[in-house]
Amino acid sequence: MAQARQSRSAVLQEVAEPVGPTGWALDVLREEAAVIDRIVADPPLALADAIACVADAANPVLCCGVGKSGLVAAKIAATLSSLGTPAFALSAGDAAHGDLGAVLPGSVVLLFSNSGTTAEILRIVPGLRARGCHLIGLVGRAASPLGRAVDTLIDLPVTREADHIGMAPTASTTLQMAMGDAIAVAASRLRGFTRDDFLKCHPAGQLGQHALPVASLMRTGDAMPVVMPHMALAETASVMSAGLMGAACVIDHDNRLLGIIVDGDVRRAVQSRTDLYGVAASAVMRTDPVVLSASATIGDALELMRAHGSGLLVLPVTDDSGHLVGMVHSVDLVQSL
Repeated sequence: MAQARQSRSAVLQEVAEPVGPTGWALDVLREEAAVIDRIVADPPLALADAIACVADAANPVLCCGVGKSGLVAAKIAATLSSLGTPAFALSAGDAAHGDLGAVLPGSVVLLFSNSGTTAEILRIVPGLRARGCHLIGLVGRAASPLGRAVDTLIDLPVTREADHIGMAPTASTTLQMAMGDAIAVAASRLRGFTRDDFLKCHPAGQLGQHALPVASLMRTGDAMPVVMPHMALAETASVMSAGLMGAACVIDHDNRLLGIIVDGDVRRAVQSRTDLYGVAASAVMRTDPVVLSASATIGDALELMRAHGSGLLVLPVTDDSGHLVGMVHSVDLVQSL
């Protein structure tokens, strides 16, 4: 009986486990995930030193590799730059033919190589040393010539590549990429790089839109549905309908924000058979509306709306003294992206 149960279990496992191309693809993902897990469990001893060197770099960080490792180096240079650490990809071949002249003395250089025997990189090590560069090696073999030549070694051993013949750069480049990202992010945090700094580095596309001031799309002046606190709820509803925002801000004679009334407040008053001409806006308004600062960005507005859920559709915008300067609708925010 026990053998029969084990047999059924084995059959069920075979049915549940994808086979063919899907199974092969999952094997690759498992192998690449495993090499990262092993590094997480036993991180390189020099990792903290490498992060500190990158964070403290006075010159742009240089990232260098050959072949697939060169592509990883270019990506890490881009990641470093986007997270506040200026960086450039350095072609080992071009560096050996004159481009070493562009390397500033004392630069931090990240060298990517799985074998640690890449001739093109080893050829430029003396030139980098002559310029007083600090060499950080992300190397698959610590005992290799490059592993012995660098100042800071990040040992990234990979016993086998993830492809079916165990030869194509797959697991090794994934590990290089992951470690490069880890160093870039940690160095960015060490430098005190903020979300606002990040947005300033990305002026184009959706990220650039997030960095724009909310004043660029908020409704102002006569375009804002506003009422005085003594106005009847019926009049308030009329202002809200004309304003097409589903809300109206309640202000005093000095234009200070007192509260907000939304469509739901009016509907509840109607359902409770409230005398819409006998009740003032001040009796219905919400006195603690979620407010956006006039200095906020579109990204700040989106974050605030996400934090308060789908029920928040309109944000009053006020200055430091509490004066209403604008109103932002969620539709405007979405259309701006």
